[in-house]
Amino acid sequence: MHIVLVTGATGFLGYHVVKSLNQSGIRPRVLEHPESRLSVLDDVDVDRSAGYLGDPVAMRSACAGADTLLHLAFKVSVAGGEKTLEDMRRLNLEGTRLLLEAAASSGVRRAVVTGSALAVGVNREPVPLNESASWSQHGVDLPYANLRRQVELDTLARATPQFEVVTVCPAFTFGPDDPSGAPANTLIERLMKGKQRFTLQVGFGCLDVRDFARGMVLAAERGRSGQRYLLSGENVTADQLLAQAAAIAGVRAPRLRLPKFLLHGLVAGIGLVSSLRRKPAPITREVLQIIGRYAWYDTSKARTELGWTPRPLQETLRDTIHWLWRTA
Repeated sequence: MHIVLVTGATGFLGYHVVKSLNQSGIRPRVLEHPESRLSVLDDVDVDRSAGYLGDPVAMRSACAGADTLLHLAFKVSVAGGEKTLEDMRRLNLEGTRLLLEAAASSGVRRAVVTGSALAVGVNREPVPLNESASWSQHGVDLPYANLRRQVELDTLARATPQFEVVTVCPAFTFGPDDPSGAPANTLIERLMKGKQRFTLQVGFGCLDVRDFARGMVLAAERGRSGQRYLLSGENVTADQLLAQAAAIAGVRAPRLRLPKFLLHGLVAGIGLVSSLRRKPAPITREVLQIIGRYAWYDTSKARTELGWTPRPLQETLRDTIHWLWRTA
């Protein structure tokens, strides 16, 4: 890698990828919308390009002369409403398609695109899934997951001898230095403040954002074109995750586990209130499909082919909690 273009650098994942590149002596070019929180980039060394996904001129300009593209600009949402879904289609699907077309036509040799472990599947048994998991058996009918899977399939289909393409699929990602309020970090913050009063019957593969960033860079250096790589750390239940985090934070772990029928009622109530306010619901019933299932993943492929190793969950939780304390 010599000239690297990064999208989504003001987000949690993209920011840490830029930091990882800087640590390797690389000053990446970043494509960021002028209305993004560009102040996030003040603490890293980047070459800024104004523009946005969907602007052909800005994308071609950003890709010109680059040999590697690291694409992390994705909208993540489980909210309801056609507008939310349309926004995700426009940025995640159409934006990625146009960016990859611009990259290929500009002579970029390799693209690494961030996927999602949810697009690999969620097991009904406490057994980790690998990259070859059957979607028909393990898929979830969640608009966000379906869309990310569609993006990944379209992305990998673009691989040619002249344009190498790899996807990286992260699990539930935590870590310090979070400029955007990642969902996993928000969960830990709620626990620290005594606001997380219940737990759920669900399993998580937990990933440190710094390990994700290293895996993204390794995929650019060593990944096989046309392949997907799962990145995840320890596989735990929600009970185990919250208990470990509570012990480090010195707070009480929640013991109440809400049954699924109560969760359905709670989500329905949220939807009704949102409808009365004429706003999209922040969460939909489709999300409840993961209750009783295990988002656990086998990362043997990334370990073997990329030489990637995640750190212990205890270290991630400790660093995340200490960072949250400092920024409170």
